[in-house]
Amino acid sequence: MTTQHANEETAKVLDAIGDTHVLLIDAVHGYDVMLEKAEPEITDTIRSIRQTNERQAGELASFLTSQGRHPSEDGSFMSTVHEGVVRTRAFFTDIDEDVLPSVADGERWLVSSYDDALEALAKHTQALPAATFDAAHTLLIKHRSELEDLIRGIETRHRAMAS
Repeated sequence: MTTQHANEETAKVLDAIGDTHVLLIDAVHGYDVMLEKAEPEITDTIRSIRQTNERQAGELASFLTSQGRHPSEDGSFMSTVHEGVVRTRAFFTDIDEDVLPSVADGERWLVSSYDDALEALAKHTQALPAATFDAAHTLLIKHRSELEDLIRGIETRHRAMAS
């Protein structure tokens, strides 16, 4: 494998991880708006999810920085779209337990992004130094598992509140 090819393969992995990082930032921005408008009975749940997403974004940013990347601090244009959707919804209805299924769907979107990053990592294993592969794999698997736990918690909370 040529150095240029290895660098291109490494870039694909880092791009996929960077995409996940941007989605996490977008989610944090959305949760910030949601917390402004949320009913008290769901603020602790939303705050906890937001904190997890923010921590994960920070950990991915640190990893990307260690690989010579300059991760986004602002997220994407979709962050603005998500904020607008939350504000519009809050204008017409309460941000209460009925929003939890949508929150779980958003977290599933993040899980899917982690799956994409893990797939890129698996596809380009040979291009990465072993230590880089191990660090990326460990971090991505840990984060994905945390999000799966969050989703289960959100669904459990929604069922309990709906009863």
